[in-house]
Amino acid sequence: MATRAVELEAARRSFLAGTARAPGPELLAPSVAASWERSRSHDVDPERVTAHFLGHQRDVPRLVTCAGDVLDAFTAEHPGAGCSVVLLDPAGVVRARRDCDRALARLLDEVLLVPGYGYGERAVGTTAAAVALHDRADTAVDGAEHFHSRLTCLAGAAAVVTDPHTGGTAGVLSVLCHQTDRTPLALPLARTLADRVTEAVAGEPHRVTRAILDRFAAEHAGGGAWVLATDGDYVVTNGPARQLPAADQRVLSDLLLASLVLADFTTRHVDLPSGRCAEVGVRPVHLGGASVGCVLTGAPAGEPAVARPPESVRRQGSHVAPTTRRDYAQDLRVTRHEHAQARIRANRELLSPYLRARQEVVASIRQGRNHLLIGEPGVGKRTLLVEQFRAAYPAGRVVTVDGETYAGDAGPDLAPDGRPTLVLLAAMNLLTPVGARRLDEALRPLVALAEAPLVVGCVDTPAVDATRPYGLLLRHFHEVTRVPALRYRADEIGEIALAVLRRLSGRRSLRLSLQVVRVLEGYAWPGNVSELEDVLRYVVARKPVGEIQARDLPQLCFQGRSRRMSMLEAAQCDAVIQALYECNGNRYKAAAMLGIARSSLYRKIDAFGISYIA
Repeated sequence: MATRAVELEAARRSFLAGTARAPGPELLAPSVAASWERSRSHDVDPERVTAHFLGHQRDVPRLVTCAGDVLDAFTAEHPGAGCSVVLLDPAGVVRARRDCDRALARLLDEVLLVPGYGYGERAVGTTAAAVALHDRADTAVDGAEHFHSRLTCLAGAAAVVTDPHTGGTAGVLSVLCHQTDRTPLALPLARTLADRVTEAVAGEPHRVTRAILDRFAAEHAGGGAWVLATDGDYVVTNGPARQLPAADQRVLSDLLLASLVLADFTTRHVDLPSGRCAEVGVRPVHLGGASVGCVLTGAPAGEPAVARPPESVRRQGSHVAPTTRRDYAQDLRVTRHEHAQARIRANRELLSPYLRARQEVVASIRQGRNHLLIGEPGVGKRTLLVEQFRAAYPAGRVVTVDGETYAGDAGPDLAPDGRPTLVLLAAMNLLTPVGARRLDEALRPLVALAEAPLVVGCVDTPAVDATRPYGLLLRHFHEVTRVPALRYRADEIGEIALAVLRRLSGRRSLRLSLQVVRVLEGYAWPGNVSELEDVLRYVVARKPVGEIQARDLPQLCFQGRSRRMSMLEAAQCDAVIQALYECNGNRYKAAAMLGIARSSLYRKIDAFGISYIA
């Protein structure tokens, strides 16, 4: 064996030097020798890894989802297998990887065998996966059989994953270990896992149904009196629930569907049409990080209440003279009032986008739903999150992971200690592919914890780009909220500036003049809250006490005052104009209709340059 290894290494060096052809079949399999020739024709550098990050897919394919479940199950059953399992798509891009050995995982990270990287034959030369993709056949490549020098320490076995719907090649599943740990069982293992992935892809359309039915069966076995489950299209009920009156069943079904649509998973008290009082709880069913359905469990609460007769039955006693005149327009007025309140809420959310973002963050913290915050750098995403978490859990623990510096060498301390825990992933957009993969490995076990920590990520961009390295982590989040830039919060800049000023000046007497507030409201603030802090820090250093005047501000605050309105500002301006027209120019009524203070309305009128409306 040692003689063959020495001969193979000598033949490989001669081939790379160009002094000999690829060895014959007695030393090297013909398929591997052909791959050597192709690698040399592609000018693959045998000494330097030239794999490039090609990005993740915006829409995660069914193959990757199913393969992830299969690989997770394998690593959970065999944590000490001493190997890594990698999935590549037909283009040779790494789509998933699971590791059973930390040292091997670091080795693969060093050679950039990381999700999102192109690892085809044109990038790194001969590998088991590259040969399997080219020949569409299961292949093993050990040690010096690799074309690239930095891969000769590995032994790989790759099996083709077949698309069950088309019969074509859906990808390749490769089992990798260190060359000293190679085993003839690697290829059969790769074949078995590839077959499992194919079976999972074939059964993918039924995964949601199975997940909901499994949860339904578990709740029913747990002793729930009434159990209903839905995926949004169908509703499944157990025997006790089917014995309820039809009207009660309809109310519970409507509540179940509404909870799924609104993502309102809570426990509540319900009065049923039959007069029963019930305590019901709605819980989501998660699959692949997304809510795919929900299950309602309920039971009678105390004695049945007195049944309220339908309106038609109640009016049968109309021969009894009413004590007061019947108001036939009452329902119309109530409906009109509800519409007005809904309109006020919608206007308030439009004119106060930060308020809406804060409400969504608070709801996620209370419900324990992982959240992703996006927005320009410096808008205050981390401040908003930590403040709301501290308000909900004063004794809670905050673990911060900085995406700019995270390399995964020393993972975050995520071990439960009995306190509510917030895992804050800051600057996720700066994660490297290796850092994203290692962070994904650290977050994956949290799902199985009885008291899983709340994971919230911050992306310092106005939109999510799933093709970036952090796209690998998106499956850990349930909600996305955009935190608006400071220029969209002109009516709040005065209050924000005062809060920052108090923090910077301590107990010193320092105030903002009205003229300064107007200047701050007119500036575009491309650096958002961070830039506002820098400006006020500059002012405090030069005027530690007294009232700050416009002349104390730096010159940049007086630049770029004329700018084109964004789509959000245009929508806000239209809402203000419409309210003023409907109220005949009455600012007090318009502010009430918009759900904002009069001072905020006046500031928006000034900011948008709205002329007088009578």
